[in-house]
Amino acid sequence: MSKKDRLKKSSAKPAPEVPEARSSRFQFFLWISGFFFVAALLLRGDVITVWPGAEGFSLDHALSNQRGGSMLSFLYHKLFPLGEAIDAKTQAIWLFPRLLSAVAVLATAVFTYRFAGKLFGKSAIGLGLVCAGASLFLPFFGKVATPDALALLGQAGFFWTILLAGADKENNHLLPAGIFLLLGGIAAPLSTLVFGLTTIVAARMLMGGGKQWMMLLTLLALPLVVLVLQGNQGVRSYWFWGGQPLAYGKFIGYTLIGMAPLFGWLMGGIRDLIYKVQRKEQTSQLLAAGIVIGLLTQSLVFPLLLALVAGKQMQLYFREEHYPWRDWVRGGATLHLIFAFIATVIILSQVGVSFPGPGFRAALGMGAAYWMFSLFSVIGLYGDRRDFAIGGSVLSGLLVTLFFWVQVYPYYEATRDWPTRVARQIEVKLPTYVPPTAEYSNALPYFRRAGIPVDPDSTTADLQLVSWSPADTLQSAGIEVTGRIVWGKRVFGVRVAE
Repeated sequence: MSKKDRLKKSSAKPAPEVPEARSSRFQFFLWISGFFFVAALLLRGDVITVWPGAEGFSLDHALSNQRGGSMLSFLYHKLFPLGEAIDAKTQAIWLFPRLLSAVAVLATAVFTYRFAGKLFGKSAIGLGLVCAGASLFLPFFGKVATPDALALLGQAGFFWTILLAGADKENNHLLPAGIFLLLGGIAAPLSTLVFGLTTIVAARMLMGGGKQWMMLLTLLALPLVVLVLQGNQGVRSYWFWGGQPLAYGKFIGYTLIGMAPLFGWLMGGIRDLIYKVQRKEQTSQLLAAGIVIGLLTQSLVFPLLLALVAGKQMQLYFREEHYPWRDWVRGGATLHLIFAFIATVIILSQVGVSFPGPGFRAALGMGAAYWMFSLFSVIGLYGDRRDFAIGGSVLSGLLVTLFFWVQVYPYYEATRDWPTRVARQIEVKLPTYVPPTAEYSNALPYFRRAGIPVDPDSTTADLQLVSWSPADTLQSAGIEVTGRIVWGKRVFGVRVAE
């Protein structure tokens, strides 16, 4: 059969989905994948040093007297004593704000399966959620105390509710849409306001309808009121990188790197989506509109929808006899396998220097597991083995994340806790200037918790926080510790302000 005929067959109007019979082995795979995801999501939430950027700014704001200006910061402040009661000497104080993000991510999965499953089929959405859990970028936001996970819950829930309102004009979806929009507005009012408006306009253009859209438009008052009352989030961040709300290149880059274990499926999914949008298939147009809106507002709905697109190809690849994008999936997976091997070798060479001995062996096991399961995926694609193809892709992402938090991160944490060590060595609590950049932001909550006043003006502060490369032997300070911001080593110190 020619490719033109295969395309015609693939683009035909799909029949109503018939529930697929799932083998006990596939059900076990779904359960074990879910277990790995939840385990990686919850592990070490009470021992991880605050991350630089949005988490540092968010937790510092929650500890400050300005916390009343943000509902989320106020809630964080109420949760701090619960973690501190567990262990006041560790990072447990940040545990429950982080668990709030984890709950938001899990709730997003539940509502996506429930609502989107009615529109696109539960089998396809289920595989898409497995892909989202196996990605390396999206699940991270369930481990940090930032507004991102709550914004994801609100915006994703609102997106699916709006599509349901367009497809089911008899039932009233005003209440759930309003709840989701309010949740998104609390986390990221301006982003949610733009997201909500563009979603309603896109749904009206693609799905038609009448008066229900005007009623849904009135809900935009919710994030608008939140924006007026608590103002722009600023450094408290709509997104994880806080001070860069328009960093589209970084956002796309992180998203694509996060989708690396599923790169072949994503390539086939994007090609399939473009083809079906050109043929004006409504469900594909709605997904494409959501992807564009998510990118425009830098919403985590963007990587979520890409994962759903990839998951759909897992279904089509083995269900349709003449699946037209087989070469795209195979080619993408093969390219990923090659680049994954190169990247693993480069990363291990760096890890061998930074964490010699046991740290290197832990990273070697993580890299080997990732590459081997990626290899199984490629073997499954070329050998038409569904268990290898899907299982290899998913487990490569899930296991590398789990191995990182269990085996590799403890070596990393040993040098990331520099803010705690610096704060403990400051005996006289004098006003200290902390540069207002992401590099130093994770020191802010530790200084505030230790009772060290932070002066935003370097000319009036008595002390200042500085850092320099370990190779620079000319720099010095009264208090010096070695640590890491994210990857590279730095010397952090406190000295008399200049």
